[in-house]
Amino acid sequence: MVVWRVIRGFFKGLWRGLSLFNKVIMTLVPLAVTLYLVVIVVVAVNQVAPEPIPERAALLINPNGALVENPSPLEPIEALMQDGGSEVLVFRVKKAIKEAAEDDRITALVLDLEALNGPSISHVQELKAGIEAFQSSGKPVIAVGDYYSQSQYLLASQADHVLLHPEGGIEVSGFAVYRNYVRQLLDNVYLTMNVFRVGESKSAVEPYLRDDMSNLEREVVGQWLGDVWHAYTRLVEEPRQMESGFIDQFINEFADRLEIAGGDAAALMLEAGFVDELVTYSQRDEMLADWVGATDDDGHWVSVSADDYLAAREAENSTEETNPYIAVIPIEGELIPGESGRGFAGSDTVVAQLERALEQPDLSAVVLRINSPGGSVFASEVIRQKVLELKTLGLPIVASMGSVAASGGYYIAADADEVWAQPSTITGSIGVFAAFPTAEKLYQWAGITPDGVSTSSLATAARLDTGVSDTGRRIINSMISNVYDDFVTLVASGRGKTWDEINAVAGGRVWSGEDALGIGLVDSMGGLQAALDAAATLAEVEDFDTLYIGTPISPEQRFFEQLGRELGQISLPGGSVLGRLSQQLAPYLRLSDSLQDPANLYLRCLECGGF
Repeated sequence: MVVWRVIRGFFKGLWRGLSLFNKVIMTLVPLAVTLYLVVIVVVAVNQVAPEPIPERAALLINPNGALVENPSPLEPIEALMQDGGSEVLVFRVKKAIKEAAEDDRITALVLDLEALNGPSISHVQELKAGIEAFQSSGKPVIAVGDYYSQSQYLLASQADHVLLHPEGGIEVSGFAVYRNYVRQLLDNVYLTMNVFRVGESKSAVEPYLRDDMSNLEREVVGQWLGDVWHAYTRLVEEPRQMESGFIDQFINEFADRLEIAGGDAAALMLEAGFVDELVTYSQRDEMLADWVGATDDDGHWVSVSADDYLAAREAENSTEETNPYIAVIPIEGELIPGESGRGFAGSDTVVAQLERALEQPDLSAVVLRINSPGGSVFASEVIRQKVLELKTLGLPIVASMGSVAASGGYYIAADADEVWAQPSTITGSIGVFAAFPTAEKLYQWAGITPDGVSTSSLATAARLDTGVSDTGRRIINSMISNVYDDFVTLVASGRGKTWDEINAVAGGRVWSGEDALGIGLVDSMGGLQAALDAAATLAEVEDFDTLYIGTPISPEQRFFEQLGRELGQISLPGGSVLGRLSQQLAPYLRLSDSLQDPANLYLRCLECGGF
């Protein structure tokens, strides 16, 4: 009887628990669906009827997340749990600034960069033209912040007035390229990394073969990194009216200068000319109200965000006639076969974007906006073939390089009619490699002896337990040599040079955009607008509209992104330490995800970081 009561009590409790769970589900699911529909309706209403632009207001640029060339398609949960904010399209920010420069209702431009991840030097160079147009209209540009990271300050320095909190600071420390060399680790865990490469400077595989950076790699990286840093310092020193070389001198003397300033970093930055004034929040708001020339009922300065401003402008201009189109196709991230994802440019997605461009009846030219370190050989070739197809139709093709267009990124650009880059662009890296691990040493250490029968030497050319045979090595070397020869050949054909001329500057070597211009890998220096103007010249059109064809974003993703912003970001516990650790691990996780080439062959620049 006691046992029976225990069993009956257990099942009764289980039934109650299931009933409670059922009630919760029956309540939450309709609630979630209702919430979903309400937000969709609200978003739709906002899109249909944007708020009118105030008679006097500041255009507020306050991105929450990273500036990107192309939005990433995300699953609903990914969109909801984005860490580090959402993505902000740099071309939209630039468009808002340029249009506001000619709008009498916009009286000031305010850069609030606290939540901005980045931006890269290339993005700042793109936005600089819009900011200069705004300044030339006689309106002030103000940057505000408690703390500016090195990349944030690069954009803030373009403002007329840079404001800093008295307890704040600015990070200006220079660039560094460090990689983790794992040869000893592989030996310790009895793993063999089988590496095959063509190109003396194809250093992507060095960490598997060495314990330190080779002298050649140190020389190559030092050269292009120095060029990129020079581009940074020049971009800061010119608008801040600093002497050339001042930032390098300031960094070298920073410890001494900070001691003299009594450890007051904000006061030191003011004295050195990096900022114009140190202000508290109330002082800042008073100054902004004066610059804007308008306050709301609560006494706060009036502003309109870039998104709201563009929505209102698009509604105002909806009846205007259109000109011939020049399509911009953004290719951002590591190249992989299939569909795009966050940080990845999928060949199928890019091809679909090119096909969408062809559907436009008034299409005059195409600009490939490339911001990619390369990746899969297969994906690179699929995209290149589609580009060639467009060329056969008589469409001018211009390649515009962003922060990095190297290896596979350059492979795609090589056949363009013209190639444009910024001085700080990282490009070149014309080389190919293959790498994969085997565990024959681990088997030997464990006392396991693989043995068996095969019908041919090819069947055992590469195995996890026995490693790579001589036959396997000959096959892989033949494959990557063929890919390298094809790479150099297509670059030589596209650039109008001989095979030997391109081979002399290839070999996997990385170049800055400025140096690439001198050796003929790119045609001209300039940003996206310069590339668009060049495409218009090739197409023989004077007035044109820009048609930006990015990755389509589903309504579900937009909903969950908005929901995530409203509820607050869902981030890692433990504060900034874990957050920074996750950021450091992210490139390695992304690299492992990118290894999807069907033949395990890659045109990839691993040392090309985002600057």
